[in-house]
Amino acid sequence: MSDRGARAVFERFLISLGSLDFAALREVLHPDFTEVYPQSGERIRGLDALQKMLERYPGALLSGILDQGSARLVGDEERWVLTPGYTVLPMAGGTSFTGIFRCRYPDGSIWHVVSIYEMRDGRIAGATTYFAPEFPAPDWRADIVERVESAAPSGGPVDSSTRGARHGEGHRSKS
Repeated sequence: MSDRGARAVFERFLISLGSLDFAALREVLHPDFTEVYPQSGERIRGLDALQKMLERYPGALLSGILDQGSARLVGDEERWVLTPGYTVLPMAGGTSFTGIFRCRYPDGSIWHVVSIYEMRDGRIAGATTYFAPEFPAPDWRADIVERVESAAPSGGPVDSSTRGARHGEGHRSKS
């Protein structure tokens, strides 16, 4: 599949996921779709399981949770990724693409999401997804870094009391 074709599928996926349009999701996801969350050790197998997981999310996911303006698709040329263990791995192109975007959870917290997608038969057949909350920059490195302001997804600024909530657990404010 060409990068242009994969990009169109990815864009349709983001719009469908962001609006919780399950009929449209079924058009872009392969019938054998699986998604893995390595951080929690979970696998979602099949479209029905994905839909149930999204419908049962604590606090109810709402349409417009994804910041589509932040979405990027990488896969048109050779790219490399640095793992948390500082291992450099090549990112494959052609049938494997990386999606990078932000989303707002029901508690108002902003999370950065990186998904590695596998394409099959012109549809998304698999994903490995990593989640990371926004967090305040520490003072100890303020004199050696540049601050980069990122706009919060639609819905307004992030309430700093919800930063750091853990993905997959109930939504709690930090004490």
